[in-house]
Amino acid sequence: MNYRLLLLVLGTFIIGTDDFVMAGLLPIIANDMHVTITAAGQLVTAFAVAYAIGAPVLGTVTVNMPVKPLLISSMFVFTIANGLSAIVTSFELLFVTRVIAAFAAAVFTPLAMAASTSLVSESMRGKALSFVIAGITSGLILGAPLGTWIGNSMTWRYSFVFVAAVSLVTAIGILLFFPQIERKASVSIKERLKSFNKIIAFTLSVSIIGTTGGFMTYTYIAPIITELTNVEDISIYLLLLGVGALFGNLAGGYLTDRIGAPLTLKFSLLGFAILLAAFSMLSFLQPSMLALILVGLLSVLWGIPGFGMNPALNAYLISLSPKQASMILSFSASALYMGIGLGAILGGTVIRFSSINYVGICSGVLVLIALIIFIAVNQKAKKSLNIIAN
Repeated sequence: MNYRLLLLVLGTFIIGTDDFVMAGLLPIIANDMHVTITAAGQLVTAFAVAYAIGAPVLGTVTVNMPVKPLLISSMFVFTIANGLSAIVTSFELLFVTRVIAAFAAAVFTPLAMAASTSLVSESMRGKALSFVIAGITSGLILGAPLGTWIGNSMTWRYSFVFVAAVSLVTAIGILLFFPQIERKASVSIKERLKSFNKIIAFTLSVSIIGTTGGFMTYTYIAPIITELTNVEDISIYLLLLGVGALFGNLAGGYLTDRIGAPLTLKFSLLGFAILLAAFSMLSFLQPSMLALILVGLLSVLWGIPGFGMNPALNAYLISLSPKQASMILSFSASALYMGIGLGAILGGTVIRFSSINYVGICSGVLVLIALIIFIAVNQKAKKSLNIIAN
């Protein structure tokens, strides 16, 4: 592997870590900042919404800027934002630093994906891109459990120190070893929107609603698991979830090729809904060894359909408009992060007005709604294709 590619992978890894580790740190951040768990959950919303908005907008604004300086500057800003997150004295300032970190991540990640293909031969571009994307997944599998362990072993502030340190190493590495890369022509947001149609829009809504359902539970997974098991350090459960997510991502891609994207997506959404609802069902048990085992099993299982649906969804979106694949994937990423942000809001609302034990069942209902919408959208898409064919 081109060693310069590893710098991009390291960058997306630490961005994924910064994003996913918040779920494991929410209780201790809430306690230290003297805010409710639902208020702390809005830190996830702030990051996700800022990323969702920033990715297409900042990507267009910076389109004429050279790649290497932009990679360096965005990662330096990301470093500074996380360094400040470690020392802020108020919840409001932490909120601001999370937004700044998200904007920097929204610039770096798409650019890293594009730059990766310039570092290798044409025959290796797909593999290079997959490595960079895998960096984000690695943030979930390894980074989030490690960051959660650091936060519980010392304080949550050291988790951000860890993120800032790795980010700084990444920025310096790109500064010293990365080549100058010629920027490829891009298009404005107005041009991107021209190929949009109702089917694509409704398919993206499936992504938003399904992700919202998933992150209603994931954002508050620490207090949920603590309630079920009396275990406060959930790093091992995040590791199990990451293993399931990795397997799900691979299985989702395999099944998409074998049985098709629509069927894979339907199975994934149905399974995801059932497993999310199971978190509420487990609330009927008292904390015990049985609860520990069942929560561990559930942590592995729910990552499989939860992340298995992503390859199928993106493959389905591309099939709707193959010539606009790049544009569609950028909006798919924005939809994903919008769902993450909404999940934190709705999950917090459920906790505030009812009980944390109802978060899982509400998550499952939302994912079922996403499934129903997709079934309707898929039927509409089939009819459209038949009309075109005739």
